[in-house]
Amino acid sequence: MKRFRCVLGLLCALCLMLSAQVAQAEPMRVLWWDVSLDERSNKPANRQRMARFIDGYKGGSVYAVDYRFEPRRGAFARHMAANPGYGIVVITAANNNRVFNSSDQQAFRNFYASGRRALMLDGTLGIRNSDIRQRTKWPGANRSSANMLINQMEALRKSGGGLLIGTDHGKFQASANLALRAILPGAQFSRVTNPSRDGAFIGDLLLAEAAQVKPLDMLRHWEAIPNQGQAPVGGYTDFLGQGVRLYTLVEASDKPGGGTRRPYISSTIDPGNRRFDIASSTAPAVEAPPPPPPPVAPEPEPEPEVIDRMPTRKSLPAN
Repeated sequence: MKRFRCVLGLLCALCLMLSAQVAQAEPMRVLWWDVSLDERSNKPANRQRMARFIDGYKGGSVYAVDYRFEPRRGAFARHMAANPGYGIVVITAANNNRVFNSSDQQAFRNFYASGRRALMLDGTLGIRNSDIRQRTKWPGANRSSANMLINQMEALRKSGGGLLIGTDHGKFQASANLALRAILPGAQFSRVTNPSRDGAFIGDLLLAEAAQVKPLDMLRHWEAIPNQGQAPVGGYTDFLGQGVRLYTLVEASDKPGGGTRRPYISSTIDPGNRRFDIASSTAPAVEAPPPPPPPVAPEPEPEPEVIDRMPTRKSLPAN
């Protein structure tokens, strides 16, 4: 009986471990919502290719991506109401129209309030895959554009999910700012930037969260169309009344350099204090994930107490 109970305990522990592994292996659901302009050299198909790249990452075991090109007011709210359960929402919004209405803004608040509160704000995502120049074509020099995108996604996933809002320079930021201000009143993308080589990546989140990116490859990509947007940084209060800090992930002063460094990408994820020169041709190393802990066998059951209930022996009668 004792051996049977031990075997049963081991089988139960093994089943729990396998169930946990299956749960961890479930891909995170991602919605890629595209409201950018449909231009000859930067069409929805360009953004869809990025979404498909994320969907196929590691054979599709990490993300399950739904891509939608839907620049109609109220469409985002209707989709979110009918399709709950997303872990990450990516917004590509490089246009000069206000395509989100009050119901869309409420849908952004609902998603954020559900616990997916990591934010990443990217003033360069509008040209991540564009046919305008050779250096803006996907997947970028040394796969830099693709690798930076997967680094952004992995950082959000490891933070429990959230929003990646991407846009372009000042003329095309209206819809991105509607989405952002629904969550962080007062925060907004701004300006037109012109990247110089006077800049730095802060932390290695964009450069080595999951894949290597050489800073110079991304700088040359931005220099090919030198009019990115400036992302907001600093302290804000979200619509729930909670304090939120946006950290700079990469910054550069406008050409020729020497002036104020302007943030291109920011996030609520603290990148740390390490700095990497924006013109460096060396990518930081990707840290290997720690090995999983060994399985813990269940404690053996204590030996049952044996009580001797045999009758007391008596001496034989004398002959």
